Amino acid sequence: MKYTLIVKLEAELDILESAQWYEKKQEKLGVRFIDEVGEKLRLITQNPLHYQVRHKDTRLALVDHFPYAIHFIVENEIVIVLAILGTREDPKKWNK
Repeated sequence: MKYTLIVKLEAELDILESAQWYEKKQEKLGVRFIDEVGEKLRLITQNPLHYQVRHKDTRLALVDHFPYAIHFIVENEIVIVLAILGTREDPKKWNK
């Protein structure tokens, strides 16, 4: 079963800000970051229950090759991405 994916605006901004930061460090690294996030989102929609619940109903999936985690919830057949944060960032950041 494939789930429907909804990425909150805040999470989209997380992706763009991080990609811009990586792009400043090395050409095309920002594009690679976006590709890795996209691939992980594709995997999440195939089997979101595979990922561990970390806080209340929020699940976490690590992005390959980058120190970032995708924070999401599953409601019925919908995956809602709340935030994409660096693994050293405070997850409470997306509550603000």
